[in-house]
Amino acid sequence: MNMPRELPSDVVDYAAGTSATSVAEAYLSLLKTRGIDYFYIGAGTDTAPIVEAYAKAERTGMEYPKPVVAVHENLAVGMAHGYYMVTGKPQAVMLHVTVGAANAVCGLMNAARSQVPMFFTAGRTPLYEKGVLGSRNSPIHWAQEMFDQAGMARELVKWDYELRDGRNVDDVVDRGLSIAMAEPRGPVYLTMPREVLAQPMPAGYKPRPRQPVVSAPYPDPDAVARIAQAIKDAEYPLFVVSSTGADMQTVRVLDSLISTYGLAVAESMGHFVNVPFTHAHHLGHDATSVIHRADVVIVLESDVPWVPGRAEPAANAFIAQVGVDPLFKDLPLRSFQSTVTVTSRALPFLQALQAELARIGASDTAAARVQIISADSQAWRASLAEQVEQDEQEGGPITKMFLSRCIDQVRPRDAIVVSEYTIRAEHMSFDEPGTYFLNSTAGGLGWGFPAALGAQQAAPDKLVICVQGDGAYMFTNPASCHQAAEMHNLPVLMVVFNNHHWQAVEQTTLAVYPEGETRDYVRRHGQAPLSGLGHMPDFELYAQASGGYGEKVHIREELLPALRRAIHAVTVEKRHALLNVTGA
Repeated sequence: MNMPRELPSDVVDYAAGTSATSVAEAYLSLLKTRGIDYFYIGAGTDTAPIVEAYAKAERTGMEYPKPVVAVHENLAVGMAHGYYMVTGKPQAVMLHVTVGAANAVCGLMNAARSQVPMFFTAGRTPLYEKGVLGSRNSPIHWAQEMFDQAGMARELVKWDYELRDGRNVDDVVDRGLSIAMAEPRGPVYLTMPREVLAQPMPAGYKPRPRQPVVSAPYPDPDAVARIAQAIKDAEYPLFVVSSTGADMQTVRVLDSLISTYGLAVAESMGHFVNVPFTHAHHLGHDATSVIHRADVVIVLESDVPWVPGRAEPAANAFIAQVGVDPLFKDLPLRSFQSTVTVTSRALPFLQALQAELARIGASDTAAARVQIISADSQAWRASLAEQVEQDEQEGGPITKMFLSRCIDQVRPRDAIVVSEYTIRAEHMSFDEPGTYFLNSTAGGLGWGFPAALGAQQAAPDKLVICVQGDGAYMFTNPASCHQAAEMHNLPVLMVVFNNHHWQAVEQTTLAVYPEGETRDYVRRHGQAPLSGLGHMPDFELYAQASGGYGEKVHIREELLPALRRAIHAVTVEKRHALLNVTGA
């Protein structure tokens, strides 16, 4: 599952030419030659030329990306996101004019903050009122037009443009894909008027070779040398990571580096398997709680390496900020201090650092650090064991801790787990790259289920488990996602932790007002104001309504057997499943 870092080379028989007679046909054929496997589409009146192209392909044999009909826009964007995070290959999305694009803005924000390239497109209200093929023929074509359709998403995409004439469709598509794949990666936005898609292509049109992907940034050797020397001289060097594991090749390199040179590692909202969770130098999934110990901090692909209001590095600490965009320029405010800032992909930086540490003999000072850091890691794990023991002694409703431990017990080691807040990573044992994915820091709710469906498309032979809270699950537009699971034969396992509660709302309020009225209110009523969700639907019936397996789980003793039954439904019966796990 090593993530490819570039688009595949073109495989086009130019001598054979093309039978594309419309811009829509040429566009779809071009996407296919550029390595786009799937065309996630929420069709509308603007897609008539696209529909005609797919209909014609049945007769002509033209090769296009496989269409994936999505009955909600967040579903389309989330599936494209999930497919990329497993394969490293960007995909294309097309939604219905302004109204469809507006529904997708939340998913675009998740993709942007996660540096996920996506060829996001939307139709445009027809330009002409009459007289041109594809011109307006419905009242909605007046009401749906905006003065600046792409403006709603301009802050979240790297490039936006409008296809104004089919004669430069190659130029426009290649420009968008090149920008999407240039580091830092992210979505791009192309609007496509119906009349332009319906245009005839010039006779003799042939697609040109693809533009090469921009080479990725490589670390400055002088900066690497400064960091290596600081590590050699350090008493407690610490890596803080969030997204290095997006490139799965980095996991083993980082493992080797911290083992050989006696470095600690902590995660700050880790979105991937960045380093084996069971590593002896792993200090946990809350870097803020350990940041004060370090005299050298290497922040690697982490947008929020610590929370300043809770803790910060020592005033005299050496701090390196490293990433393809170490300043995270799209974030309006981010002021984490830095001694040296390096623009580089994670893999070449780690390789260069490893070579420089070897050159200066940094392993000579590692032994003393290993003893201290290993002891701290053991102490952290001992505290987790105490939490588990207390949870088991108290019993009662199913907790997120208990749910996480049970999933960890039954999952195949190569299964893919997609979590939207609910998994307690500290109680899991993910060691294999590409087996764990957490939602974007942006937290646009409803990402998990669609992303899991995209991951299942990318890895059809693996078990994909998605874990969401009840609130996040409601945001997925469940009926749409379950319908897609059945329609597209994507047997994912959904686990919904149902505590009838916006727990994040309550916890944030208590953090801001630790001695405020909310604490007493919770004691009296069980939940904070504005955080209770009341009676929730029988979520398992959503799955059953779309031909899936659904079951509700109330007590701890039922959870493991229910998980095994659901896994059987997914892996043997080949149908999607949902467990509605009620807990606290």
